[in-house]
Amino acid sequence: MSRLQRDVWCVLGLPFDSVNMSRAVDYLSDCILDSERCFLTTPNLNFLVTAQSDNDFFQSVVDSDLVVADGMPIVWVAKLLGLPLMERVAGSTLFEQLAMQSSCVDKKKVFFFGGQEGVAEQAHQKFNNTSFGMISCGFYDPGFVSVDEMSTADIIENINTTQADFILVALGAKKGQAWIQKNRGQFNAPVISHLGAVINFVAGHIDRAPVVWQRYGLEWLWRIRQEPGLWRRYFFDGVAFVKLLLFNVFPL
Repeated sequence: MSRLQRDVWCVLGLPFDSVNMSRAVDYLSDCILDSERCFLTTPNLNFLVTAQSDNDFFQSVVDSDLVVADGMPIVWVAKLLGLPLMERVAGSTLFEQLAMQSSCVDKKKVFFFGGQEGVAEQAHQKFNNTSFGMISCGFYDPGFVSVDEMSTADIIENINTTQADFILVALGAKKGQAWIQKNRGQFNAPVISHLGAVINFVAGHIDRAPVVWQRYGLEWLWRIRQEPGLWRRYFFDGVAFVKLLLFNVFPL
């Protein structure tokens, strides 16, 4: 799925590839096999809302090589507008399916970058006990520093020496996208993506919502149940989304 072959549609200003989960998994596997660069972005409602007012953040999505709808509200809007987004392609499920590909001769290698203190190391250790198709080749917790401070030549070289196939970033969406934008040209890893919650799922800090909750777009409620501090972000994102519906979707 090169750039010329992409089937891209616009939802509230952001581009989305019309792919299902199976196609996305196959594409990432091919990128790793062929050493083809792929900046994967998985916008959810928070991405959608933030991109409305942050030009650099918006540009990071536009510059991505594969953009999938990781949020049922995005899929609902697409359906309302008659756009052919096939289904929700959650970043956590996408990574999970890559990790479960037991048919691979050589296991893919993932590097965990970021997360709360100690979480990257825990994810590294637990992942290698549970994954069939991937192994963790390393981890790094930069702490609460600037994008420039976590972009030094030593850090880049340490990641490259692990010969990772997939760099999984967890820094908070805005900082994570900015860090990838700044450094992705220096990495040897074919695939790089900010998948913030995944590192917590792998480390066992939080549990993924049941499939039924995911299907009906209630994963946010499950997250608040486990991380009450998220309510504020979800509330303001919800209010902003309603405004987008009223002024940018329903008039169409």
